[in-house]
Amino acid sequence: MSSLNSLFNRSSPFGTKCKTCLNLIISRIKLLRNRREMQLINMRKEMVQYLQTGQESIARIRVEHIIREQNILAAYEIVELFCEFVLARVPIVEAQKECPIELREAIASIIFASGRCSDLPELMHLRNLFTTKYGKEFVAAAMELRPDCGVNRTVRRSPI
Repeated sequence: MSSLNSLFNRSSPFGTKCKTCLNLIISRIKLLRNRREMQLINMRKEMVQYLQTGQESIARIRVEHIIREQNILAAYEIVELFCEFVLARVPIVEAQKECPIELREAIASIIFASGRCSDLPELMHLRNLFTTKYGKEFVAAAMELRPDCGVNRTVRRSPI
């Protein structure tokens, strides 16, 4: 059956679902990043106004929020890049029963982010696909940040 699928260039149900999910995640992250970038611009303007009016304590609080938002944006960018990376290599993921070494960091980081990004419900669906593909133990290792789980450090530290 798989030879017929490759002959007619059809991917398996896993591949189709994975590609669809990844494309949805990528487009949603782009929307979220644009919205958050606009919020950051407004927050910076407010902070400048607070500093000009002598309200330094409020400006300090705004700086903390700005730093947090910048960290979230960085994490979104990394997750987006990992999704694009996995999307380009879905045929490799389909062909192998275990997670390929070159994709381990990307897939583990996506799984880790799935439990922390309520803005991206598609990540949960993708995590379920990876659970059926690689097993509960692989997913649990990424979610619990076990040693050698492969989750990216920036994604680990971000407040997403």
